[in-house]
Order: sequence, then C-alpha cells, then structure tokens
Amino acid sequence: MSATFLSESIFTPAQVAVMVAVGVLVGLLLIANAVIFAVYRRKQERKLCTSQLQNKRLELLNHLKHITDDGSLMEGGVPIVTPKSDDQEDEEEEVTDDEDTEGDDSDDENAVPAEVPLGEGEDITQNEILAVADMSEYTRRKLGYLDEEFDRKRYYVRYAQGFEAKLRAADDEVKARYNALLADFRQFKGVKIKSSFRQQRIYKGRKTLAIVLFRNKTLCVAYALNPQNYENARHRGIDKSDKKRFEKTPFLYKLTSERRLEFSKYLVLQLADANVMVLDDKVDTSPIDLSERTPDELFVMGALRITVLGEAPELEPEPEPELTVADTVDGDGVADGGDDESDDDITFDTPEGKMVFDRSFTARIIQADDALKARYSELKNYILNYKGVKSRISWRRETYAVGRTTVATFSVRGKTLCMYLAADPTRFDGSKYNVENMSETASRRKTPLLFRIKSDRRTAYAKQLIDLVMQERGAVRTERRPVDYTTPYRSNDVLVKRGLIRISQTTAKNPFGTADKK
Repeated sequence: MSATFLSESIFTPAQVAVMVAVGVLVGLLLIANAVIFAVYRRKQERKLCTSQLQNKRLELLNHLKHITDDGSLMEGGVPIVTPKSDDQEDEEEEVTDDEDTEGDDSDDENAVPAEVPLGEGEDITQNEILAVADMSEYTRRKLGYLDEEFDRKRYYVRYAQGFEAKLRAADDEVKARYNALLADFRQFKGVKIKSSFRQQRIYKGRKTLAIVLFRNKTLCVAYALNPQNYENARHRGIDKSDKKRFEKTPFLYKLTSERRLEFSKYLVLQLADANVMVLDDKVDTSPIDLSERTPDELFVMGALRITVLGEAPELEPEPEPELTVADTVDGDGVADGGDDESDDDITFDTPEGKMVFDRSFTARIIQADDALKARYSELKNYILNYKGVKSRISWRRETYAVGRTTVATFSVRGKTLCMYLAADPTRFDGSKYNVENMSETASRRKTPLLFRIKSDRRTAYAKQLIDLVMQERGAVRTERRPVDYTTPYRSNDVLVKRGLIRISQTTAKNPFGTADKK
C-alpha cells in the first residue's frame, strides 16, 4: 500500500490542510523569533557601543579642554566651527597628487631589474653606491650577484622605500604617534590591520575603516568619513574623494603634532559609532617594535626595493703589472705609467710644484663631448646584448668579460674613445679597419687590438669587430632594452668631491705625481 493511500486512510483532507497550515505558521514564528533576536542583539550592541563611546568622548573632551586655547572646542561631542588662522599649528599644508594616481600597491614582491634607464638629465653618480660584499646572501641571490666575480664590485642603486621603511626611518615622535594611533583602533573588537608595500589598511569584516600612509615624510591617516562634515571644523582634514585610491577613505588627515593626534581620537570614535564597534576587554597595548634597519635588512623584509642603475668604479685602482722602460714611453716619448690614457690628465703649476688631476674612466666619460658619450653608450649597449657578458668599471678602464675571459675594454684618451679587443691585430693588416697592434704593451696583452673610434663610420666598424670576437667565443646575441649611459657634464671640483678625480703633486722629491706621505 502506498504512503498516499495510508495517509488518506488515517487523516481526512481537512486535517492534512490544518497540519500544513500549522507547520507554515511554526516556521514563520521561528523566522520572526530569529529576526527579533538579531534586532535585539543589534540594539544591545548599539547601546553598549553608545555607552562605551560616550564615556570615551567625555574622557577625550576633558583632555581636549586642556590642550585647546579657549577650552570650547566641542560641546556634547559636536565640533564647533572656528575661523582658520595663519599661525595655528594645524594649518592645512599643500599636498601634491603625485602618488594619488596610483592604485593600492598590495604586491610585496621585490621586482628588481638588473639595469634601468636613467631619467632625462639624471646623473648616475648622484645615486647611492652599494657594494656587493655588504649584501646578504638573500639580496645577492635576488639581484643575481652570487658568483665570486662580483665580490669586489659596487653598483649605483636607487632605493624605493615602502611604508614600513619610511616608518622605521622616521623620528621618535612620529613612531610614538603611529603606535598611539594603532592603539586607538586596536581597542575595538574585530578590528584588523593588513600591511602592503605602500600603506596599512585598517578594517573590520569587509569594511575598510582607514588606511595609514606616508606623504613624503608626513604620517597620514585616511578615514572612511565624509570630509564635508568636517571641512569647517578645527580638526579638519583634506578631501580626497576625487582620487580613486581614497574612494573608500576620502578624509585624509595629517598627524603632524600631538594636538592633531588627540583630534584623531575623536575621528576614531566617529568611525566606531558609525560601524557599531564595541570595546575589547583584552587589548594588546604593547607598542610595535620600530627600530631602524639597514637597507639590506629592509630589502629582505620586503619593505625596500632596490633598482640597480649601473656599475660604480672601484675604490682603489687595479694593480698594474710590472713594466719595462719601453712600456712606459708612448710613441711621442711621453711617460704614461703603462696606460695610454694618462698623458692627458690636467696639470698646472703651483709654487710647490705641478698639480695633476688624475681622472678616472668615469670622470673622462662625464667630461667628454656629446659625440663621444653617444658612441660609448651605443657600443656598450651593443656588447651587453650578447648573453653572458658582464661589465666592470675600474679607475682606468671599463672591462667586458664572458665568464672569466676578458673580451674587450674601453678607455678614453684625449677626445677619443679607444676600444681594445681580445683578437689578433695582424689578421686585419691592410683591411678597412685600420687597427693598431698593442701586443708589446704589458697591460694590453690580453686585448692587443686597439681600435680608435672617432666617427660614426668607425662606430659601425667597431660593431663588426665586436661581432667577430664574440662569434669566436660562441656568444649568442640577444635583444636587450637599451640603456642611456650618457651623463651630464660635471666640473673638476664636483668630481674631486665624488672621488672620481684624484689630485697629486709632483716635486723634485716626488717626480711621478703621487702624493707625499706625511
């Protein structure tokens, strides 16, 4: 017998209808009870929140009366409009919008290109120098400098500080205000903090309450409040509602003084009231450790990004091999210490003797004419297009190597860019290249082929010679984004201060131009 027939034999249709109606009614009662309970709980939370916040407001108002001029900043928790004065401490500062166009950078990866082009007119030597020997193993691995050949190298670098790096580098007053600000938020249940590279997000559930960030060196907070409600108040902020980054938190407020920190507590209470935030009985009041860290430590932490701009000259010149008398005299009979680019150093007479400006390779490039700089930049990019080629700048020259084998060097003599290649110069006798044989010079035995680059045609020839040398070593040519290695001219005084020019004095007792030791 089916269930239908069984039910029909037990209950009449009228009884079945009554049972269904009763079931629906019970369900509706359960739903209504749940709704009433939720509303009641919400009201109780609101009542508790209101009671707690009222006590906090009274406490805050009593404190604010002691730090304001007339003691009448607020009445009943409502801000009183006061005229803006030129000398008041929290006068609104001019804010640039250079950072507002960017979105929230929540990606903490250390994207570090090996080399990047400089900005127009930027001088690479103005940037900081980072020695590979001072890097941690993590940093060397991220930058690709693990091999022993990089141990003595130094690089011009540019640092990009994240929020944490700026905070750790700030003074103690800023750190204290930051800890006080976070303590105001941490006193409420359910409030959490999430850090990204550029800022910190304070939220409850899915609602963003505020973001903490730096604008230049100023600690700021952007609250999820309507700026128009505070535009004439004494604790006013800046309306950023037209910026996408501040779409959820349009009220930007600067924490530039202790008084503004106290005003920020009132804004936190406004947020708590709007979002029914209840005080937490178990509040962690311990301050956050914000001790300073080295750039390498910040990079490992993900709070700092490093951009490598190019190789810097070594602190000390490379040791030169022992030379014979024939090696120390060039074709014009001028002693050059075994380096054909030293006879054009600047000299001038003084009462104590001759003063000599010993210019490094980097200094010679900086002080060269625009044509030489352009050819140097073009050829350097051309050589580095070959896979596995590394460059290193020493005091006298720039060396290019594949693995541990030197394949080419650049130097500057007078107004001429000179390229030395690891090739037999005799094979080009009578050719269009018109190369010179430097195999008799001890310092040039690894790169005996000298090719002087004085024109665009010879620049093209230089590329052909580079191709021949690279092909003999099995180097593969790749496509690499070109880098502008030209730098603006700098005077001798500037380059001396940067250590790119050394001053030596020649006397009867010291005829070779090295500084006398006292």
